[in-house]
Amino acid sequence: MRQRAKGSNVDETSPSHSSENKERAATGSCHFIVFGLLVIVGLLAAIYFLLPPTSDVREGPQFTGAYAVNDDLQKGARLFEGNLPGPESFAIDKDGNLYTGLSDGRVVKIDLTTETYSLVTRMGDPPYDKCGGQAEMMSHCGRPLGIRFDNDGNLIVADAYKGLFSINPSTGNKELLFKPQKSGDLSCHMWNNPVVLSNGSIFFTCLSTSFAMHSLHDPDFSVEEYLWQPHTHNDSGGLFHYNSVTGSTTLVMKEQLFCPNGVSKSSNEDFLVMNDMVRGRIAKYYLKGPKAGKWDTLVSGLPGVPDNITPSKRMPGFWVAIPMVRPNALLDFSYQWSLMQLVQAKLGLINPLDYPNSALHTVVVLFDEEGRVVRSLHDPSGKVVMGATEVVEMDDELIIGSWFAPFMVKLKY
Repeated sequence: MRQRAKGSNVDETSPSHSSENKERAATGSCHFIVFGLLVIVGLLAAIYFLLPPTSDVREGPQFTGAYAVNDDLQKGARLFEGNLPGPESFAIDKDGNLYTGLSDGRVVKIDLTTETYSLVTRMGDPPYDKCGGQAEMMSHCGRPLGIRFDNDGNLIVADAYKGLFSINPSTGNKELLFKPQKSGDLSCHMWNNPVVLSNGSIFFTCLSTSFAMHSLHDPDFSVEEYLWQPHTHNDSGGLFHYNSVTGSTTLVMKEQLFCPNGVSKSSNEDFLVMNDMVRGRIAKYYLKGPKAGKWDTLVSGLPGVPDNITPSKRMPGFWVAIPMVRPNALLDFSYQWSLMQLVQAKLGLINPLDYPNSALHTVVVLFDEEGRVVRSLHDPSGKVVMGATEVVEMDDELIIGSWFAPFMVKLKY
């Protein structure tokens, strides 16, 4: 038998009362959702206003002033197209011969007069029949990245997998200066770029302990995960020092280095400059003076991902190669906040896979030693220059390399 509420003439089990209950439940759910959203907004506000950023603020890409977009790089000419796989870096001897390392593990000598090149050595070990530049074979075949001359005329080569080498350019004989360790301070993946001082000391960089090129082909390692690695605030790369007298190597700088790449020296060797790929900045490491052994930021807010950095012969300054511009402002903004970046990544609001889509626009920039932009040269569409990794001055020309393009570019300057 149905019961009525005392003092009420309304049947609680009537259709009209049931409808009222549903409305109350719906209203309560809406209130709960609104409350939840307010809590989330409040937490994000707290993160933004109260927690310190993980590093210096990176401004979004600004293509104005000295960074204004132009087509100057498109005036260059491709050389050895299809036959020079991934000429990442260059060294020039006293006779004007050019040397570079290729993605298949070869180090070659280039004669620009005849537009031919010859083998100096291979970084890997035989057999070489599968050394065609495939990422999965690079740990076997070697991948020479940064290449420089020392004071005795030997090539100093940083191989991504095998460490730091001295190579006789006439005989091709290799001497291993530093062998990567599997653990500890001297363990790292992707040994990257050296610079040689007048006293014979060598500083060189390593990108990260978290990933390597061949990881792309690990069945348990997704492309998305690989491409996201440099954007996870992982400061596991570092700057290392090789003492040419004792033959010892030490880690000299690690804190707040997010994928350190190219490294070079000032005209009087009182400081080093080093590109930080993830932060889009140039770090300055002091070698002399009261700040010796310390560092600060020389340039921030670069319009893209910086790769190698080389000295200018015409002025006290540096050339920085930017193989790809930064793809969107949201990604730039998120670099300030690890948690914000993580949340946006999980929600799909930012995506490191955007970077390959921005690789067509490449830039090279000339800075003076105070960090001021002197000039920038662009190829907005990849018509001539693609994925520029290094620029070197050679007489009245610029030589431009790439980590993946099967050619080099020569540009009157």
